Amino acid sequence: MSQLRDSYELCAKICASSGSSFTAAFRQLPPRERRAMEAVYAFMREADDLVDAGGPSDCLDDLPLSREERAKNLEAFRDAFLAAEQDSSQVSIFLAVWDVIRTFSIPRVFFLEVLRGIQMDLERDFYETAEDLESYCYLVASAVGLICLYIWGVPAEEIQPGADSEVFRAAVACGKALQWTNILRDVLEDAQNGRLYLPLEDWPDGESEASLTPDPAAKFQRIKDQILNGEVSEFRSVIEKNLAVAHAFYVQARALRPWIPAQNRRIFDLITGVYFELWKKIQRHPMRVFHKITRLSGLEKLKVWFRTFFQ
Repeated sequence: MSQLRDSYELCAKICASSGSSFTAAFRQLPPRERRAMEAVYAFMREADDLVDAGGPSDCLDDLPLSREERAKNLEAFRDAFLAAEQDSSQVSIFLAVWDVIRTFSIPRVFFLEVLRGIQMDLERDFYETAEDLESYCYLVASAVGLICLYIWGVPAEEIQPGADSEVFRAAVACGKALQWTNILRDVLEDAQNGRLYLPLEDWPDGESEASLTPDPAAKFQRIKDQILNGEVSEFRSVIEKNLAVAHAFYVQARALRPWIPAQNRRIFDLITGVYFELWKKIQRHPMRVFHKITRLSGLEKLKVWFRTFFQ
């Protein structure tokens, strides 16, 4: 029991050090659900940090790790997670994570899908179609949301992997809405990191590409260079189209809220409220995403908190 307690405390420390406003919202949950959310957040944060190309590594001279090295680290993380199901001899976040999985009867496949999505960031620099991007968003966002819904008390039979239910479809749409908003917010930063998430098919072809069968890699490179050089006047329609895509997912996600028990509904309202407020801010100034990351001010976040908890 002491090892499990230590594991939960380790997860709580990771949450506290993250600086995320959402981890503070976990305190609005009952103690059991709060601890579970901290464990899930720690799992996602640690896995994501392993493949973060922007951060320094722990190797000599703080040289950034290669993609191959980061892939090996993620594979080791996945192996350690799976091994911890039977081995509780070492204190790690995985003890708490497996306790959460057992307590709330969460299919472990959702955790493996998240890791698969994170791995895709090491394998792909761009997505050619909206369908490709939807598949990615399901793995890195919808699967996380489904894990949370088990903790928040949504009936398990409604959200089993691949369930043919309105709730499951709404949960998947909710994850896609939030991730699509993230992608819209981070267009410039992603280009600086050598990535382009918005579907390649949505971006205008260049003169040579319009007359020939376009080479996706060449088109990706051209668009990335244009973003980095500030040559973005023709890209407004791309942002507007994908704002509409995200909005459609938000609309579909509305069916999810009534299924969340009232005592846990506020955290859902807070998370979706913050992201939708961010979506609205991007919608008001769509071209700003090419010049800086769109963020909510402290006052704008406070307004969402007030609406969530006092109205």
